[in-house]
Amino acid sequence: MQASLLNSRQVPCPGPRCSSARGLALRPPVLAPVHVQPSILPAVHVPGSKRVHRRVAMHRMQAQEESTPAPAQEHPFPEEADFDMLTTRIAEVTKNLNEELCGCSIYLVGMMGSGKSTLGRMLANTMKYAFFDTDSMLEKTLDMPVSSIFKDYGEDYFRDCEAQVLKQLAPYKNLVVATGGGAVIRPMNWSYMHSGVVVWLNGPTDLLAKRVAKEGIEKRPLLASPDSANPSQEQLYENAKAKLDSLLEERTKFYDSADLKISLEGYCEDAEKGAPTAVVMYRLLCALRQRIEDTKAERESRRNVVIENHGDVPSMRVQESPLAQQQQEQEQQQQQQQHRDEQQEQ
Repeated sequence: MQASLLNSRQVPCPGPRCSSARGLALRPPVLAPVHVQPSILPAVHVPGSKRVHRRVAMHRMQAQEESTPAPAQEHPFPEEADFDMLTTRIAEVTKNLNEELCGCSIYLVGMMGSGKSTLGRMLANTMKYAFFDTDSMLEKTLDMPVSSIFKDYGEDYFRDCEAQVLKQLAPYKNLVVATGGGAVIRPMNWSYMHSGVVVWLNGPTDLLAKRVAKEGIEKRPLLASPDSANPSQEQLYENAKAKLDSLLEERTKFYDSADLKISLEGYCEDAEKGAPTAVVMYRLLCALRQRIEDTKAERESRRNVVIENHGDVPSMRVQESPLAQQQQEQEQQQQQQQHRDEQQEQ
């Protein structure tokens, strides 16, 4: 098939061609420019001078450095770098995972910009779960964006509504819930979220600041600064970095209560923008699988009861405690004394 396509293709001749029947119009061939690398230039010898040799040697070294590609950095986790391998590993990890979870819901917590909503949709689609975003639910219920809720009613009112949403979702199973960044600061919310598995998406603040700065103030009301009404992208990043550093310092003690901690760190070409969503989901599924295996092993170890120094026990017969023996002796003495008193009376 390929040969027929090549043969049917009309390739123009680069040489002279006949423009008309009256005569020949010669067309000179177009020559591609020739770039001569310094490394192939012959060394010119000038008697009594070594500068030319040094200059040619320097050109050759520079040409070799430019032509030699930099060695590619090896990925510490090859399965995360290869998409086909990553897809296969995700399928292996998720096999029979739903049966072992028994419908246990998954709650995603983390700072703004950690990708809870994006990861939640992908995770719910992979595990055949239902997905809920608390911010989106509040926006649909109150018919206004989150920024307007913060502006018109304040953060406390928003947190109260967020707690009501978590309370309503807690009784249900087979859910993936993306929570707000500040949902962890209220202890009552933890009682709702601990009905499932709580996963903390942890990433460096510089990475999170780059993400939220692109979204702007409209989606991230906590980044609003009274100093500048229309901040630049650089000012947004600086404000986001400072705000995230302060929030993370306050909320780390709450995030530590999560059941699983997943890193957003990227490697090689993903070092600057963070790990892709599929990679983060693979890390979460692996951590979830490992948590299930550890729980099984712990339960099995509790079942296996080992009696130490069993050779020193003369008999497996149940023996009474010393206190019980002492009480029994006292009762016998009382009965004997009572029997003596009766005999004396007679």
